[in-house]
Amino acid sequence: MNKFWLLIGAGIGYVLGSRAGRERYDQIADQANKLWTDPRVQTKVEEAKAKAPEVAHTLGEQAKARVDEVKNKVTGHETLDADGTYQNATGSYDPATGPQVDKDKLGPTDAFRPDSDAQA
Repeated sequence: MNKFWLLIGAGIGYVLGSRAGRERYDQIADQANKLWTDPRVQTKVEEAKAKAPEVAHTLGEQAKARVDEVKNKVTGHETLDADGTYQNATGSYDPATGPQVDKDKLGPTDAFRPDSDAQA
């Protein structure tokens, strides 16, 4: 019997809630439409549309400059071949022979070299 009343209450709540919910949704949609069609808003939209290509160009130039800056900081190259070999500025890896490390390019101090006698 308790389940019956729970289902009845849920059904009544759904019906009342959906009516109020739809009315409130319609109110919000009408307000949004009025705001969007307001001439002041449309003026700002047109200004933004006119400015967009200039902003896009500026952002593109800034991105290119940043990429060039990062490229100038990166040394060497990296390659990964289909046979599993890998190479970058600090060494290479061949599945047949194992890793090959160029110890002169690992860093500014001996403390970071794996086979160094220096203590960190």
